[in-house]
Amino acid sequence: MYISLNEIKTLTLDTVKRLVDSKIPEGKLIDYKESLSVFTSDEKKEFLADVSSFANAEGGNLIYGVKEVDGIPTDICGFKVDSIDAEILKLENLIRDCTDPRVQGTLINYITLDNGQFVLVIYIPKSFNPPHVVKIGNHWKFYSRNSKGKYQLDVSELKSIISLSSNVQERIRDFRLERISRIKNRDLQIPISDEPKFIYHIVPLVSSTSNTVVDLAKFERANFKYELFYNLPKIYNYEGILIHNHQEGYNADLYVQIFRSGAIEVYASYLHNRDKQLVPRNSFEKELIEQIPNYISVIKYFELTMPLVIFLTVLDIKGYKIGLYEYENMREMYNRPFTLNDLLLPEVYIDDAALTNLPLALKPLFDPIWNAAGHPQSPNFNTSGEWTVKG
Repeated sequence: MYISLNEIKTLTLDTVKRLVDSKIPEGKLIDYKESLSVFTSDEKKEFLADVSSFANAEGGNLIYGVKEVDGIPTDICGFKVDSIDAEILKLENLIRDCTDPRVQGTLINYITLDNGQFVLVIYIPKSFNPPHVVKIGNHWKFYSRNSKGKYQLDVSELKSIISLSSNVQERIRDFRLERISRIKNRDLQIPISDEPKFIYHIVPLVSSTSNTVVDLAKFERANFKYELFYNLPKIYNYEGILIHNHQEGYNADLYVQIFRSGAIEVYASYLHNRDKQLVPRNSFEKELIEQIPNYISVIKYFELTMPLVIFLTVLDIKGYKIGLYEYENMREMYNRPFTLNDLLLPEVYIDDAALTNLPLALKPLFDPIWNAAGHPQSPNFNTSGEWTVKG
């Protein structure tokens, strides 16, 4: 038992009391600390060792402001600090700057006790990309956890973790290829067209590092059921939930498959002009930039954490051109029809920090499409990395 992501978001004193009253011992998933201080170099190393050890193992909680005796919590004492917000910022900066690769997906929250002191809880998810090293000064060490707490990894364990990490990434890519194969072969529950298709997969990395199964029944209680999907028909199927706009006699040009793992597949075959054989210059970029935050909210609703990986695939695009503005004469000189029928764009990884400039984070998906149409890069970004499309 430990404090889940959802409980961290709405942290209460009762949540922490539950651990103390039940005498939940520290070990692989929990570490209690009576006080919080990350002022000296040794204190920073200790904090980073704790965080990285959870990420390199099964995830868990660091809980500050709780006394323990022989690993058993005995009292919620709290700790004193001048500014809790400044302390949290310091912790977040340490995680960002002194773990490599950076430990992602952590969430920090706190409660204020009646005595004015604080209890702080850090949620650390199991990493999709271990092992994470602590790098501070000349200190460069790997840690993990077992039932007795954290320990330093040896060479054989490092090799095992690296191999597992590679397998996770391979599993995610295989999932994408298997789904694209099914779409190409029309192995779907609903009919789709032969026209150009833009398909994007949003995969929470936590769902690929564990046997995650989301509670699909929660969909019926979600506000986004109406706000995002309106009155589109839905089908509960073996994969999860299929939401689509197929009608009798018409092929679907939009569907969303929510998988029981929490991954999402979006199919859109309306981002083109069939008569003119054109893909409007901004259509595919706007689709991802505007819709991905909506689908991330669905993923978070099912209590899955960032980061995630996004794949974009374009099918049946051969012979189409990008439709430019009339005044883009110089750009039109380079513009040519797509000669490849299918484009499998490289994956991009998105964390909470990337959401502050999502268009720039997605640019590696856009540039290759423009390259395939004869252009050096997407023209929709200025030199500061800002997406310049308006309206």
